[in-house]
Amino acid sequence: MSTRRLKFKAETKRVLDLVIHSLYSHHDIFLRELVSNASDALDRLRFEALTDESLVDEDHEDRIELIPDEEKKTLTVRDTGIGMDGDEMARELGTIASSGSRSFAKLLEENRPEEIPELIGQFGVGFYSAFMVADTVEVFSRRAGTDQGYRWRSQGEDTFTVKEVDDLPVGTSVVLHLKEDREEYLDSYTLRSLVSRYSDYITYPIVLAEPGSDERPVLNSQRPIWTRPEEEVSEEEYNEFYKHLAHMTEEPLDRLTYHGEGVREFHALLFLPRSRQMQMMMPDYKSGVSLYVRKVMIKEEAEELLPRYLRFVRGVVESPDLPLNISRELLQSNATVRVIRKALTRKVLSWLGELRDGRIDDYRILFDQFGDLLKEGVYSDYDHQEELADLLLVHTSGSPDEAVPLKDLAEEMPDDIETLYYVTGSDRRELAASPYLEKAKREGREVLLFDSPADEIMLQSLGEYRDRKLVSLSKESDEDLTEEERERKETAEEAYAGLLEYMKDTLNEQVSDVRFSPRLQDSPCVLIADRNDPGEAMRSILKAMRQDVPDMKKILELNPNHDLIEKLDHLYENDRSSPELEGSVRMLYDLAVIMAGGRPDDPATFGRRVADLL
Repeated sequence: MSTRRLKFKAETKRVLDLVIHSLYSHHDIFLRELVSNASDALDRLRFEALTDESLVDEDHEDRIELIPDEEKKTLTVRDTGIGMDGDEMARELGTIASSGSRSFAKLLEENRPEEIPELIGQFGVGFYSAFMVADTVEVFSRRAGTDQGYRWRSQGEDTFTVKEVDDLPVGTSVVLHLKEDREEYLDSYTLRSLVSRYSDYITYPIVLAEPGSDERPVLNSQRPIWTRPEEEVSEEEYNEFYKHLAHMTEEPLDRLTYHGEGVREFHALLFLPRSRQMQMMMPDYKSGVSLYVRKVMIKEEAEELLPRYLRFVRGVVESPDLPLNISRELLQSNATVRVIRKALTRKVLSWLGELRDGRIDDYRILFDQFGDLLKEGVYSDYDHQEELADLLLVHTSGSPDEAVPLKDLAEEMPDDIETLYYVTGSDRRELAASPYLEKAKREGREVLLFDSPADEIMLQSLGEYRDRKLVSLSKESDEDLTEEERERKETAEEAYAGLLEYMKDTLNEQVSDVRFSPRLQDSPCVLIADRNDPGEAMRSILKAMRQDVPDMKKILELNPNHDLIEKLDHLYENDRSSPELEGSVRMLYDLAVIMAGGRPDDPATFGRRVADLL
């Protein structure tokens, strides 16, 4: 029989060391992870058998066995699932499954173990938790549809071996050679307690098979938790199911049980996480909702059941109205799936609205983690745009540190106010002190502060909210000027016409226009965007799509009542060829760039001018 000795990849070895030596307070979870893996293997076999009946013979029985052997000091977790061949063993058990393993290691290193959330399953390292209780782990497996079995063996150090083994049954056996101080996991009472606590909802029988005993007690109820009446399920059971589903130890933020009836029937059990998984923002991340048909998992990540912007929702949906042999390719076009998606989307948005209205502190936690995804929905789902906009939390000039519901803000505004002012940027505290807000402050108006990259795209798509136009204070707009303000602006531009023309010529390469604005009260100047400027976020998207995006120059607006403008005009009238005048104009432009949160084109020259001035 051939034996291959292989090395763990460096990243895998590092994570393995951390799991073994750092997570000392999480030993019990090894059994939950191995049972969960066994359940997944059975799910895969049942699904593949739908299209290839030869994978399962007449005598096949879906089950998971726990075999404690006190004489050998081993605990075996065996399943009759899909199994693995030698190459799959080397790949799946020798390499961290998730691309986030480096992040996992970093999190383990930066936190005290007792404070670490359950990251094991989340980062694809659930199997390695076995090394917390075992000094040697062996995996015996034969893949369904093949004749050759294999044994994987490692002591959790630098290498592992994969060896051919004959006469193995289909499925996988994970044999843990327990450490001396971990022999309590051979006790039948301990195993019963752990299964009851962590894995009672597993849909396959978990059997205790003690050597020398003819009894084979089933340790779990096997009844899907999502079909049981809510009053029959304890909060702890729901929480443990969520932890199994999401591979986390922290409890969910909220839970929704929903039984859809009518033309199509389905059961749904959904959860809102407290924190965002690191993979969630990756382009290939899919939905966290699994689809079952008559207890058979059809698809683990059924992105057809909810819009992509709700991909943070975790849970299970089961429908008896779908055929067992439906292909994954046909799910999207299936009429039943479309009905479920429509009903489930409407229910989830309503659920989020109830959380916002009833438990605002919890909703702030949710929005802090997943608000960008809801904003994605605002600009991608026009059918539900209004409901999604109602779910937004915003920071304002009056509340820069604590987000408030946009819905409440709009409802409290006087009816005669027809606009909602906003500014966008990268730091809301800088935005709160921005010169863009001076006009609004003078009017006693709140300004919405948006500091996420998704905000510009969302705001352009939204346009207005509850019949109030959304107006950017950092873009040109004369629509909100009073007649008196228009007159003051025109009078100032006539009085300083020569200076304005000089500044336009001097700054021709930097700005598209120089003009006066009544929006400023204290600041001497401000840079604003052209009304047709798509914004930096949209410009980046268009560039990524290889679209031609013209660079649009900003407009320099001046405060006609500021002393600095009068001094510039004095210089212009007395010696318009003076280098001091040109230097002061360019310095004023650099000042506007800085006040807008930018950086001067030539910081060194700007610094010298400031030094000369001082």
